[in-house]
This record gives sequence, C-alpha cells and structure tokens, in this order.
Amino acid sequence: MTMVINEWQLNGKLNRALQSSQRADFAMYLAWLTPAVDEAAEFYTPEAFTEGTEKNIRRQFDVPQARAFCQTETDIDLMQQHSVALQLGGLAQLKLTSYLKQPPLTQFDDKSRLATEVWQNLSLHSRRRLQQSTPERPDTNPAGLYEVLQQLHEINAA
Repeated sequence: MTMVINEWQLNGKLNRALQSSQRADFAMYLAWLTPAVDEAAEFYTPEAFTEGTEKNIRRQFDVPQARAFCQTETDIDLMQQHSVALQLGGLAQLKLTSYLKQPPLTQFDDKSRLATEVWQNLSLHSRRRLQQSTPERPDTNPAGLYEVLQQLHEINAA
C-alpha cells in the first residue's frame, strides 16, 4: 500500500464524499493527505522548479543560502560571539545576536541519529520526507483540461 499524499491518488473519492455529504469519509480522506503545502496536487506538477531559477531569485533579492542545521567549523566562532553577547549584554543581547546569526540546531547532520522518542513522535509524512521517498509525478496532458471543459459545457448546455 502506498501512502496517500495528493488528492489525485484518491481517484475522486474525496470529491464524491463531499458531493454525497458523507462527512466521515470526507474527514478520513482529508486526514490521509499530507500537510506539506509543496506536495499538494496544485504544486506537484511534472515540471520541477530548476536550481538555476532558484539561484537567480536568491541573487535578485539578495537572499543568502539557508544555513545547514548541523554544526560546522565556522560555528565555533559564532558560539563565542554568542557567549560574549550574553556576558556583556545579557539575555536581550543574546537573543538579538542569535536572531542575526543563527546557531546550529544539531551537532551532527545524520538522520539516522535521531532519538527514538523523536522518531516515534513524527507523523508518517514526516518520516517519509526524512527518508527522501517521494511519489512519482503523474503524466499530464495539457489538452486534457480542454476535453474536460468541453464535456462540462456539453452537460450544462443539455
């Protein structure tokens, strides 16, 4: 059994449950879907967002690269700056410094080192994302939408 991520994987069951006022079925199907917005069917198109476009947008708006969650070699100096900020300015200065220069969140960048308690409290969708398993993208037919609209127009005209 595969994990349900998008509503297109339900083959219209969500829509039929809504139209026939089956609240329990609609709630169950809705609960199966992933809460991640970037995996919603609207954004899950066959054309992937290219790396070059992301770099161009970052350069255009002067946005720096996101920092790694794990500790790097340059973070030792950063932690010393945070220590000095705490000693000289107190908690308020430490908060300001940590907002401007974020400290690492973990010591190691290894997903297999997650504590068992943390892993067990993750949702199934979060576990799937950590394991990097994504569903296959559906083949889209741009002319298919036109055919559906024609069918709907014929139904309304009749």
